[in-house]
Amino acid sequence: TPTIASALIPLHLLQATRYLKSSIGIFGGILLAATLNSPALAAGHGHGGESQAGGLPALEDRVDAAVADITTLQGQVADLLGQSNWAVVNGATGAVSRFSSSAGTVTGSRTSAGLYDVTFAKDVSGCAYVATLGDTGTGTPLVGFINVSSDASDVFSVVVQTFDSSAVAADGSFHLNVSCP
Repeated sequence: TPTIASALIPLHLLQATRYLKSSIGIFGGILLAATLNSPALAAGHGHGGESQAGGLPALEDRVDAAVADITTLQGQVADLLGQSNWAVVNGATGAVSRFSSSAGTVTGSRTSAGLYDVTFAKDVSGCAYVATLGDTGTGTPLVGFINVSSDASDVFSVVVQTFDSSAVAADGSFHLNVSCP
């Protein structure tokens, strides 16, 4: 039956609109059937992928787990940063010129010619020690030898000995690195 709308709209546009609506309905039905028969949906991986499995509560759980992992990793990184401790020591006085240690202050003392005790704010008895003769500033360092060892009477200290090129104990500034597990 003719309506006012059909009287105002040309017949070929009404037929095209009806055809388009019918096509959309058919196409939508095909997509729905394809989705329902999808192997991914049958395996439980439908609805846009696995990321939505379990809905919002599952997503919140995964976010909480990721935050916990990040917090753990940040703690491990902080521990690693504390494994490398170093000091630059003035050979004339045994005083520490500069240092880096996550455990706190590093101090030094000269106990006799060429013999030094460098003390850290943590147990360094199980660590590795590397030292080299080197000036505390931009001067020329002593030419000679250097030895390092644990301090048998103090687990927080490293004993450093410096020698001139004739292997005679001599005061010499040095750089000490202590790397801990």
